[in-house]
Amino acid sequence: MRMNTQGRLACAAALAALLTACGGGDSGPTPMVAAADTLALGTGQNASVLANDTVGGAAARVGTGGNATVTFSGTLPQGVSVTDGVVAVARGAVPGSYTLSYQLCEAGAASNCATGSAALTIAKPPIAAAADNLSIAAGETATLLANDQLDGVAATADTVTAATTGAWPAGVTLRADGVLVAADTAAATAGATALGYRICQTAAPTNCADASVNLTLLSRLAVSGRALDGLTGAPLPGITVAVGTRTATTDAQGQFSVSGVTANARTVVSFSGAGYGESARIVAVGDTGASGVLARLVPATATATLDASVGGSVSNAAGNARVTLAAASLARADGSTLTGNATVSIAAIDPSLDSSLMPGDYTTLNAGTAVPIESFGALSVQITDSTGKPANLRAGQTATIRIPLGTRDANPPATIPLFHFDTASGRWMQEGSATLQGSGTARYYEGSVSHFSVWNADRVSETVWINGCITDAAGARVAGASITSDGIDYSGTSSALSDATGAFRIAVRQNSLATLIGLRGLLISNTLRVESSTGELTLPDCLVLAANANGVSIKLTWGARPSDLDSHLWTPSGAHVYYSSKGQLAAAPFANLDVDDTSSFGPEVVTLTKLMVGTYKYAVRNYSGYDSGPVAVSGARVELVLPGGRTELFIPPATGETASTDYWTLFDLVVDAQCNVTLTRTEAYATTPPNVPSSTPVYCTRS
Repeated sequence: MRMNTQGRLACAAALAALLTACGGGDSGPTPMVAAADTLALGTGQNASVLANDTVGGAAARVGTGGNATVTFSGTLPQGVSVTDGVVAVARGAVPGSYTLSYQLCEAGAASNCATGSAALTIAKPPIAAAADNLSIAAGETATLLANDQLDGVAATADTVTAATTGAWPAGVTLRADGVLVAADTAAATAGATALGYRICQTAAPTNCADASVNLTLLSRLAVSGRALDGLTGAPLPGITVAVGTRTATTDAQGQFSVSGVTANARTVVSFSGAGYGESARIVAVGDTGASGVLARLVPATATATLDASVGGSVSNAAGNARVTLAAASLARADGSTLTGNATVSIAAIDPSLDSSLMPGDYTTLNAGTAVPIESFGALSVQITDSTGKPANLRAGQTATIRIPLGTRDANPPATIPLFHFDTASGRWMQEGSATLQGSGTARYYEGSVSHFSVWNADRVSETVWINGCITDAAGARVAGASITSDGIDYSGTSSALSDATGAFRIAVRQNSLATLIGLRGLLISNTLRVESSTGELTLPDCLVLAANANGVSIKLTWGARPSDLDSHLWTPSGAHVYYSSKGQLAAAPFANLDVDDTSSFGPEVVTLTKLMVGTYKYAVRNYSGYDSGPVAVSGARVELVLPGGRTELFIPPATGETASTDYWTLFDLVVDAQCNVTLTRTEAYATTPPNVPSSTPVYCTRS
């Protein structure tokens, strides 16, 4: 059957209508559903916004093989990230409620999309403030955040803000960064005081936690004194003084004051400076601090620069003070091997000249108990790299040291333990041994060491107890007085405190000679010479403190030759105090030769308990004579303790001595009516003693 064109068009139209009526042809875009979400998440949690979204009735899936893509608009909250529709909350996210907008589009049909939103609530992270127990001094600070946490990690000044709760004492504040500040004016407390504080999340100020700090506020104390050259007595400027983390630098007169120190019965005061060996004093810091601390630093015996890669020795001229380093045996502070130049400085310490030249207090620990030691010489070794930074031996390396023999003991042992000084505890720690070598005056102990500090040739003393007592000038017993012993025929010291009854018990070496002296504040006692045996000794007389703070002590020591040097003191009234007229302390002239010595080393001690108006003169006589040994090379030294605890050191002049100059004049003390004392150093050799005419004594009175 044939159709014309008009017929064909009619049939086509009818067919199209039929197909449309039957649902055939293009059905339109795929339906997209982005349903609203409600998400509540905490740190470390996540959830997908696609969980209730569909594409053409099927669950929406993104990524490889997925049927959709998802895109978020706007800026995401801090700490929030989205990957393939999964919302994740990281640590540091800011708590709160947020609305996230996104677009869900059909995969392969980017224009077929639906818009959705998610209501996101980020929960507050856990916050915890733990209780603190702090003891600080006025003028110090401490942080309260050290044991506090936010979201499971340590709280910091960036993540939390601190504030006080309740009443806090005057002068004590808490900064927003969690630092507790005790002002210099803050008053000390007898015990711990509970103070409330609160930390709040910086990003969410309502997310807080409360705690308390048990605060003991200590007095702001000071440790003061002087640093002197141990061989010349000259004041040392520029010396670094450290008490824990507190430091100070000595001034032109060698004076220092370290503030902010807390009370402690045993405080280590360390001293260091270029050209000098390290030293330390052990002091009791009481309620008013500690004053009159005197350090005597020994100047370097030898200093040289070595190639650390090659090694070598640094020695004094006699060869009995030496350190020998192996090649590549040194390390920097970070442990790396030191190459290039190293400066090595050694300082030989001779305790027989002056026991206080030695760092510390001649004690070591035995099963946790302090026991006395006796020294036979020490050596301080300091090493720096080319930039001046400290260096030491590498792990596993050793060096050989020689310590010059320095002792008052006539029979030094052939083998002796080595001890090093621990600056943290102020104790000597045994490590290794050394053997006695050399001859004559150049004898030394040689041993091997694994690190550098101050090394001491020591042995633990066989000790015996001395029981005694101390009183004031009126005879009343004195509690809390410091008693110190110093060996006469050995190099060692010990100390003790008097108890509530004024009694004390102090250890000295068995079968030996020693001196005892007492101090209480600015009051000084007479000095006693004691002779020990193998059993306990009880002194027949008490030490007696001066009636006031006008007491003066003069202590003379020297070496083996000459055997006999004598102390001579002339008072303003013309009284002459010396070995033939020793004086007395309880009556005129209120000056006494407490200790006399005729067989080398000394000491000879003169004590004054009441001062006359006028001029005192002091000199040392070479009783043995110039032929037995000049004073200039005798190692003699005089320690003068003035009212108030000020200490001066005197060393014989190097020139001017002849066979006829028996006297070494040292100083004049001029005392006015108010007991002010002016020191004038004379320091010269003379053929005759001073001429002081007799007069009626007039005693000063301190107003």
